[in-house]
Amino acid sequence: MMNKEKSIVVLNNLLEINNERIEIYETAKKVTEENDLKDLFSEFQKTSAIFKSELVEELQKMGVVPVDVARNNSLLVRLWINFKAKLIGQDREDILNTLEYNEFVAIKSYKDTLSDNLDHLTAELHIMLKSQQLLLTAHHDKVKKLGDLMLS
Repeated sequence: MMNKEKSIVVLNNLLEINNERIEIYETAKKVTEENDLKDLFSEFQKTSAIFKSELVEELQKMGVVPVDVARNNSLLVRLWINFKAKLIGQDREDILNTLEYNEFVAIKSYKDTLSDNLDHLTAELHIMLKSQQLLLTAHHDKVKKLGDLMLS
């Protein structure tokens, strides 16, 4: 049975992750000169923008105004602040390693959120969130593959 309050918390948490990813990839695009990376980061940013609009739509269906403020203590916010500081003047390998880790954190948040709240979500919501998680996993794997290419 769906628990509306818990569903709202879940959707807002995932909304926050996607807002942070959008900011992270905006920053990443600015600090790299490499066009293939700029294209990749734009693609990831677009994906999170799509996820964000899907999440906002679901929240609005529940009659809720989405939370659009990042909590300063969230793990991703702290990572992002460290990330911005680290990225300036970094080379391709460092950027890819940092982003791979950030993607890992985002996926883990999705997985944990879904597994902890499976009973509280409608089947439709679960399917939507699971497909978002799978696309994030594909993004992570893409970044990892690029990073691995650097090592060979």
